[in-house]
Amino acid sequence: MEENGNPRKKLFYGWVITGVVFLNLAMSYGAQYSFGVFFPSLIQEFGWNRQSLAGAFSLYAFLYSILGIILGRWTDRFGPRIVLAFGSICLGAGIGLISQVKVPWHLYVVYGLLASWGMSAAYMTANPTIVKWFIEKRGLALGLAQSGLGIGIILIPPVSGWMVTAFGWRHACIILGGAVGIVLFATSFLLVGYPEKMGLHPDGQESKAPGNLPGSSHPKAAYQQVLQEVNWSAAEAFHTRSFWVLTALFFCTWLFVFFPLVHLVIFALDVGLSREAALMALSVLGGASALGRLTMGFISDRIGRKPALMMNLGLQIFSWSWIMATRSSWMLVFFAAAFGFSYGGISAVFPAIVGDYFGRLKAGSIIGAIFALAGMAAAIGPLVGGYIFDLTHKYQLAFLMGALTNLLSLTLLFLSHPPRRKA
Repeated sequence: MEENGNPRKKLFYGWVITGVVFLNLAMSYGAQYSFGVFFPSLIQEFGWNRQSLAGAFSLYAFLYSILGIILGRWTDRFGPRIVLAFGSICLGAGIGLISQVKVPWHLYVVYGLLASWGMSAAYMTANPTIVKWFIEKRGLALGLAQSGLGIGIILIPPVSGWMVTAFGWRHACIILGGAVGIVLFATSFLLVGYPEKMGLHPDGQESKAPGNLPGSSHPKAAYQQVLQEVNWSAAEAFHTRSFWVLTALFFCTWLFVFFPLVHLVIFALDVGLSREAALMALSVLGGASALGRLTMGFISDRIGRKPALMMNLGLQIFSWSWIMATRSSWMLVFFAAAFGFSYGGISAVFPAIVGDYFGRLKAGSIIGAIFALAGMAAAIGPLVGGYIFDLTHKYQLAFLMGALTNLLSLTLLFLSHPPRRKA
């Protein structure tokens, strides 16, 4: 019989959990990136301006970020299964009910208020769970799991675009919402919050538990094993300089991160490019995002989280500068590749560096808190971008603002250091 700490066994279950998270992120983020596909259809049918339509997505982005505080704590307390099962219903219903909107406030309710709960649940049961299952290979595991996000962006928006053409945008919303809800609900039963609950240990760490707790699957025993590591509670983390520097860093990084998600397709149409070229660029962004997550997660295990973040922030600054001069299909695709790779790399390193700084025990709560405080910034970019376009009929100022906020993030990165406990 295998011992509880058998490396092959713990690796097998760890990678199974990673595969489940991969699928969940592929479905949820693929659906999220499909919002830009429905954008032109909503404008054409209802004649809404871009700012009001982008405002619904901004409300959604704000809430799914701020809800991380609640859902991160729930994930730590109740485990990821019940949180994701609840979220699958919210996300699937929210997307499906877009088919019934007739005035802007309907979209704000079903997408901004309802779907945001589901999206936040999908995110907060993904990264913290991987952080708890891995230590030595944390970056690689996060990169593999999050590469599902990129694969979802490659596959689902083009399929959504095809469904819009074949069945109309309303039926496309119903099909997409149903598929997302079913997959997330089914996979929620496969998630396990800690390896200790299965009598295993995280990859890269041998058991340091007392003799009467040899990898026990009893919840209290598992909790005691995790307690022996260096861990910070959420309350302790809030009182460290490291927490607030990381929060400020990612706040600036994510200010305009969703801007291309909402506006890239319609920007391409504005500069005279075809809808096919725009959808191709969106798929390339997703593919590059998957590659960035996988590559930079692996690299960050070897060169460190800060150098990996530095490389990706520099690439994102370059990509914002590049799109300011984009007027052809190949330039749009090149932007999508550069931006997607850097965005994916930053996303993979974010939960890894939080786990490195503050430990596994309250990873959900601390990642959720930083994601809530910094992630709410993502609501600003699409709204500001729409306002700038309605005012100037150009996106140039929004692109410039994206580059400057990333430059500020790079500056804050140099000030970031792991926390130290006071004597």
